Amino acid sequence: MKAPVRVGLYGLLLVVLFLASMLLADALVPAAWVEAWTGGTTGH
Repeated sequence: MKAPVRVGLYGLLLVVLFLASMLLADALVPAAWVEAWTGGTTGH
């Protein structure tokens, strides 16, 4: 496998893993927890 193809596949894998982790976090962490967590950080 040539280097540019390998780098492209690694980049695609990183994007897929990032999107999967975002979707998983959205499914596991309730929105109320996020609001409570970020509620005290306004003004920073």
